[in-house]
Amino acid sequence: MRAFTTIFDKNYLYQGVALYNSLNRHADEFVLYTLCMDEIAYEMMMKMKSSNLVPISIAELITPEVSVVRQNTTHGQFCWVCQPLICEFLLDNFDHDMVTYLEADSLFFSNPEILFSELGGGSVSLVPHNYSPAFDQTATSGKFCVQFNAFKRNNEARKILEYWRQACFKYNKNNLSFAPGQLCLDEWPERFKGAKVIQHPGAGVAPWNIQRYRFDIINAVPHVDGVPVVFYHYHQYGRYENGSHELGHYPLSTQVINFFYRVYVNEIAAAERMVKSIDETFDYRKIYKYPITFMDVLKLPTWQNVYNYLRICKRRILGRHNVISDKYFQ
Repeated sequence: MRAFTTIFDKNYLYQGVALYNSLNRHADEFVLYTLCMDEIAYEMMMKMKSSNLVPISIAELITPEVSVVRQNTTHGQFCWVCQPLICEFLLDNFDHDMVTYLEADSLFFSNPEILFSELGGGSVSLVPHNYSPAFDQTATSGKFCVQFNAFKRNNEARKILEYWRQACFKYNKNNLSFAPGQLCLDEWPERFKGAKVIQHPGAGVAPWNIQRYRFDIINAVPHVDGVPVVFYHYHQYGRYENGSHELGHYPLSTQVINFFYRVYVNEIAAAERMVKSIDETFDYRKIYKYPITFMDVLKLPTWQNVYNYLRICKRRILGRHNVISDKYFQ
């Protein structure tokens, strides 16, 4: 049985449920452990608990050392801190020979076994960002992305987890642009012989790399450069107060929007129906304030409003203004 884990709070719970549903469709026998970052998410997931969906409360990971780190980080940073912690916790407390960390805002389109086969005798998997040349952010975000990181139950994987944990403890709310937990992944292949870089182009397809691939739909399955997409990472996806969908700040073709994001909008809606069928009072999601308009600037011409409006104009000019009405996806 494969053991997966992911992290989310109440505002990203629908994304986590959509991820779980996609694993149910495409993965072999598995269990998904969900680290719930607040009590509301934990209570909801306990209501949904099943043999292959197991909630873990953040309270179970808090030690005096972790508590200090929590005080020195933002909520988002602390979620990143918990990435190695939940993997260590599961290896310590559950009888699995390997645990794989997934990002909650991902969706599987085919069986991940092909990635485990590629891991082979390695101890830990790494998936490159595979940036499109125009969006190479290696200097600030690293060569590899935290999104499909498998850790076997062996000494080499434990060394890597400890190294990752120590790097993540360097996150600090006074330095929001510094991502030590992400950047340290670049060092794993050189420092640790057990780190295996996954080469499959269908692993970690994302808005920062989709431009570099030839994208096709073959037998209803998305393919990049002729191979099936294993999972897509919906970085920056969110909803606005008026119901519109934010698809992120990268240029996306109409074909990509009509397939990947139409699928995701439907999956999030299905997750919401699933949750509300259990508890109709649950009503949480990440909501962005609607982008400022020219009329807003005229009504209140502050420097902040002007700056925000110019940012939107820049996105439009560069073809990166991916704010799509809900009606478009219906």
